[in-house]
Parts: sequence; structure tokens; C-alpha cells
Amino acid sequence: MDSGPIQIVLPVALKEVFAAISPVYTKETARRFKVALKLNPEVPDHIASGAKWSIALSNPAYIQRIVDRSISAGGLRNLGYAPLSFAVRGETDMPPLDCAQDIAGFLAQTSSIAITETGTSGAQFARLAEMLNMTKELQDRVRPMPGGGPMAALQNGDVDVAALPLTNIVAVPGVEARAICPFDMDVHIDLAFCISQTANGATHHFAKWLLSAEMAATLRALGVSPPPASTP
Repeated sequence: MDSGPIQIVLPVALKEVFAAISPVYTKETARRFKVALKLNPEVPDHIASGAKWSIALSNPAYIQRIVDRSISAGGLRNLGYAPLSFAVRGETDMPPLDCAQDIAGFLAQTSSIAITETGTSGAQFARLAEMLNMTKELQDRVRPMPGGGPMAALQNGDVDVAALPLTNIVAVPGVEARAICPFDMDVHIDLAFCISQTANGATHHFAKWLLSAEMAATLRALGVSPPPASTP
């Protein structure tokens, strides 16, 4: 593989996942990363501004905007999805709530819910509240914050609950996902990536590694799941 770092544009939704897997890849290949961390909606604009990049990850709609500019190699590649989940402080052996009725009951008992103000998970939370007919009930409890803010607020005890992709919860010590919205509720966060036409060989190798069968179980454990097999 040629020299130079892998220049990755990474969404906040995958920050913890990347922190877990990148040292493994670096140990295996001696290749390092140069990271630009962005909220999902910021990813295509960051690249359009002329920033250097070799691989970009985000929601499919934002990745498609990059692909449509004819600056990527091979088009959009799906990575999987992260369920919208609700984190609380502490760790127990209790299974997470995973049906609409139980999730609604859980939210009804909360006094403060941190969300990412302009991120995809914040928008999905708004969809969930509308779906559960709880928008008005929850509106005074919601605390919109910048990227990274909800988990920090939860850890500091400033809020009771943080609404986040499961990927931002599972690798964080001292917290757990008390509720995980199932796929059929359609409030998950889809994840995809594309590779720059000028990407180095290391970037292409990393992309194959990321989608390899060996990585599938690791990604699932970190909150990234493939769509159900019945999904077209």
C-alpha cells in the first residue's frame, strides 16, 4: 500500500465505533488516520468546501450528495444502521426496552431528555415522539445540544436520559441503553460511506476490511447492525 494517512470524514454517530476499531486496523497494517469529526448533515458540505478526504461516512442521503458530484470511486456503500436508543447512567443486567408501548412508558417517566440539536438522531427522536403522540408531552423536557453534548450532559447528571444512536452508547462506560427502538419503528440512523477518486491504496484496503465478514460481529457489538434480511 502507498504511504500517507487515511483521511476520514467521520460522523459523531460513529465516534465511539471508530475509537474501538481504528487501533485494531493500525496495529494490523501500521496505517494511521487523519480524522475530521462532523455531524452527519455537515459531512457533504465539509467535502464541498475543498477539504482533503479519502473516505467519508454518514447517512446515505448525505453520502449520495457526494457521489452525485462525481468525485467518488465506486459509489455509495451501505455499512448498516444504528438504532435510536435512550441512554441512562448506571449499568444493570436488565434487557433494554424494545417495543413501542414500553418505550412510550419509559419516556413518559423521564424529566429531561438530551438530544443532538442538528444531528440525524435528533430528527429521528422528533419523528418518534410524533409517532407515539408524545410531542407536546415531551417538548418541555427535551434539551437540544451540539454534537457530543447529550452524552456529556448525561454523564454529568444534567439530564436523566440521552437520545442517541446505539453506536454512541455501547462503548461508553458507566451508562447503558435502557431502550432501543426496533428496526420496524423506522427511527434508526442509516450509515453508509464512499471513497474519493484520489484515495490511496490504504483507504481502499480499509474499506474492504470494514465490510469484511470478520468485522461484522465486531460492528454489531458496537451498535452497527445490518438491515434485516427481508429488507430490500
